[in-house]
Amino acid sequence: MTTQTAARTPRAARRSGADRIPAVDIARGIAVLTMFVAHVQPTVPTGALDVIAVAGGGERPRTLFAVVGGIALGLFVASAERRGLSDREIRREIAVRGVVLIALGLVLQTMASGVAVVLDTWGVLFLIALPFLRVRTPLLLAGAAAAVVAGSALAAALPIAARDELARNLVLNQLFEWAAIGQYPLLLWFGFLTLGFAISRFPLRRRRTQLLLLGAGAVLALATLATRGTGGPGERPFPTELLVHLAAIGAAVALIAALLVVTDPARGWRRVTGEVLWPVQAVGAMPLTVYTVHVVALAVWRSSGGALADTWLPFAVLTAASLVGASLWAATLGQGPLERVLAALSRAR
Repeated sequence: MTTQTAARTPRAARRSGADRIPAVDIARGIAVLTMFVAHVQPTVPTGALDVIAVAGGGERPRTLFAVVGGIALGLFVASAERRGLSDREIRREIAVRGVVLIALGLVLQTMASGVAVVLDTWGVLFLIALPFLRVRTPLLLAGAAAAVVAGSALAAALPIAARDELARNLVLNQLFEWAAIGQYPLLLWFGFLTLGFAISRFPLRRRRTQLLLLGAGAVLALATLATRGTGGPGERPFPTELLVHLAAIGAAVALIAALLVVTDPARGWRRVTGEVLWPVQAVGAMPLTVYTVHVVALAVWRSSGGALADTWLPFAVLTAASLVGASLWAATLGQGPLERVLAALSRAR
């Protein structure tokens, strides 16, 4: 990055929110980019490059996205309080954002992109979270733990055969899809969101907090060792199902904490990491725009025949375009276009 571009970065940051925590945007950028792996990875083995699928596969990217989203929601509430908004006004803004995300998600679902769109689920979670914005942090953590345990138990209790039976009843099947057995089960994701929301209340800029989160996340992530070689949802017993989600949570928290450490402005590392990770941070600062554009791009690509689908080239093009496009937009215009629209709609009176 040139000195001139670096100099523009703080001004862009002010336009999109001066109190943003770079590590949170970087973590969300990593989550968005690794979700691309599931959407465009080759359908046949590709040798050494399969390490990309291993690094970006499984539950880790989506869990990271959900936990970071909870942190971002908490930071949004804190920012709204500093703007002098009342509880009613804060809930109204979040509710409007939720409704808009549901509408956008449903529109994107009509496209033949091959992506299990998450935006409508995310919007529903915003609405569900409204009564819990003032719940005390210990209760939030307890609720997050209960939701993850209950969601894991429900997923384990519904094997493939039971799901086939549910499919015959459209109403019951849809309810269970939303609650526990879909791509983005609300029960589990509410646990991830609530955990992130609770973490947002910690003094994240303090080194002690960062190291405690890093240690706790690393311990939880060790559960990965007990889940290697296991099947998918509905094929795992409850203890293994729970360990899978605990491992993903641990990995997410550890990564967020590590990024908080290396981007700490009190350390000399900040200049280096800021330069290197700026494009990823730019993606994470406009996740709605990048996610929506990538769904539309995949719909166009697949409707035109999906050329080179058995190579990593589509993933490389999508990733490079996201990094370059988001960086240029953030450096010159600041807040992402869809993020601006969402903010304007939520603040309209």
